[in-house]
Amino acid sequence: MLHSFRRVFVYFGLCFLLILSFVSWKNSWTPELKQLRPLTYYSGNGFVRTMILSDNCEKWIQNSIRLPIPALLVDQNILQQLQLNICNEMKLNHKIKVSTCVIKDYKVLLVQVAVDAVNFGSAKFDFENFELLRFYNHTDKDYLVFEVSSQNKIIIPKNFSYKISNNLKVPTQISLFLDLWNRGNFVNCRNMTMRRDSIKKGIYTMLRNVLLPPRKPIPALESVRTLAQLRDEMLKFGIFPFLNGGTFLGWYRECSVIPHTTDMDIAVFAENWNLQFSEFMWTHNSSFTVKRQLGLVNDSYELTLVPKTGFETPVDVFLMYKEIENGKENRWVGGLTTTGLKYKYMYPEYDPWCAADLMGHLFWVSCTPEDKIQKEYGNTWYLDENSSKYIWNAAQNAVENGRFSREQMKTETYNEYKINDFS
Repeated sequence: MLHSFRRVFVYFGLCFLLILSFVSWKNSWTPELKQLRPLTYYSGNGFVRTMILSDNCEKWIQNSIRLPIPALLVDQNILQQLQLNICNEMKLNHKIKVSTCVIKDYKVLLVQVAVDAVNFGSAKFDFENFELLRFYNHTDKDYLVFEVSSQNKIIIPKNFSYKISNNLKVPTQISLFLDLWNRGNFVNCRNMTMRRDSIKKGIYTMLRNVLLPPRKPIPALESVRTLAQLRDEMLKFGIFPFLNGGTFLGWYRECSVIPHTTDMDIAVFAENWNLQFSEFMWTHNSSFTVKRQLGLVNDSYELTLVPKTGFETPVDVFLMYKEIENGKENRWVGGLTTTGLKYKYMYPEYDPWCAADLMGHLFWVSCTPEDKIQKEYGNTWYLDENSSKYIWNAAQNAVENGRFSREQMKTETYNEYKINDFS
């Protein structure tokens, strides 16, 4: 009996020493938390510029686009010429494309395209030079819905910049507006009914929770609002983020946020990144603060941002890089361990040119969502796996990608900050 007790004692003693050694080794690699940089005020230098229409363009609009009802100019050809301020030489060989709002409460049903005439009370107006699209402005959505055809919808955020001339809303950040439009093809989620994976309690789970205390699940609706707020701050710099990782999976599979998830994930093409945005995060003007910065801008870059008010939902922002291999384009985002080991999450050529609804908010997504999700989560992506069991560097598409040195980790590639005061 005594012999058995000694064996058990030695066994647990060895386990304790191993755990202590692991924690000590891990701490020797992990840099200490850094103090937040002092916040400044942002000058606005990196913001997308707002266009001022020339007098010639103002006159051309007033003379050429006269409408009896409010409308939005969505004609890409005309917008591009307005942007260049070449209205003296405006080339127009097609019907002008404008969009009018369908207000169900007042039964405004302007739905005919390129008709000869439409009655407005006792007056008549000739629409033969116009192509009319209808759009809907739902109060419970943060985007407008345009009906391009019976099978195709385009959605864009409501808060784009414009000016009104002759009953016509004219976008004033034209490049940004055209990007919004060209990325606006609506893609539906699957809205699958999920059977939730339960958490099994055991010695392994207890030890893991001691070594890596689990984070709290995030509140879904508040976190989506937070993500939409970050989307808007990025758009000020011409940056188009798209859903990534578990947030992308939750949208497509469940049309929601996975209830046991602990953060939000978005990605940005590396060539679309604006260094001014990184500086903006260190100002009073942003609603977010930097909790963590990993990697370098040209290698495995990742920002973790948290809102200054409300629930501190962590938002991981990944740069997605491009590489050409055997004549084919691949994309990848990075992952980094506390020991400096780097990973690549590999994807085939990526196509985040479509838009989706997540709990009433617009986010950009891949136009081939199931293909990308299957690449990362495998053929059983439709089965729930509790977040506490998920091992981030064991994803189907993760491969090792070298290592940052210990010196790099301590000085530039692993910066985690003390979050205590946003004043």
